[in-house]
Amino acid sequence: MVIMKLNTLFIASLLTASVVSAETGSELFQKHCAVCHMNAVGAYETGDTITKVYQAPYAKDIVKKLKAKTKSKAEFISFIKDYINMPSKRKSLYGKRAIKSFGLMPPLTGVMTDEQETKLANYLYDDLLKKEQRAEPKKTTNASSKKKNVLFEKHCAVCHMDAVGAYETGDTLTKVYQAPYAKDVVKKLKAKTKNEAEFVSYIKDYINMPSKRKSLYGKRAIKEFGLMPPLTGVMTDAQITKLATDLYNNIY
Repeated sequence: MVIMKLNTLFIASLLTASVVSAETGSELFQKHCAVCHMNAVGAYETGDTITKVYQAPYAKDIVKKLKAKTKSKAEFISFIKDYINMPSKRKSLYGKRAIKSFGLMPPLTGVMTDEQETKLANYLYDDLLKKEQRAEPKKTTNASSKKKNVLFEKHCAVCHMDAVGAYETGDTLTKVYQAPYAKDVVKKLKAKTKNEAEFVSYIKDYINMPSKRKSLYGKRAIKEFGLMPPLTGVMTDAQITKLATDLYNNIY
């Protein structure tokens, strides 16, 4: 009788383990991550643009940012597994302002097995962006469509244009960025410089060698955002000139 009970318990435990390990990366994401990183808690409208509000940085943006930071899939997976177990400000992909707005995520230590964490990280690396791209409606284009600053989108938008969240004050929703908003930077710099040549020269100098002395912003903003990392060697001189010229002409 005792042996039968033990056998029954052993089989039940095997079945439970089998069901748990059978969960897909997508299912693990929906179970443990989506509520904060994918499910919008609201939205606000600016002009013709509707922006969703999340409880934490949007999953697709996290994956894009981490892929840009890591050199390989293995490094990406290692970061995810380490961070979800022991999140910290030092490891965070986001700056002080975003952390202040969202707070640090709670650790998921013990919530998933090592195998499940690997499966989740693989899903994020391989499939999440594909899923999001399929879900996004196709943008209509026509001859009058606004030009795009490709270099800006590649090197600058993630910090200076893409909101990582929003906070509410009364009836006002304010976007949260990782760095001063691009359009504000351009307005401020145009007011400071006398012409396009001076504007372009400033941009080219600053993005290669940013410093507190050169910054358009005061100590409080620098303390909140930090100084941007130098982009020395990331673009050619011709590309930086193109980037700066497009910014001057309000092409983002």
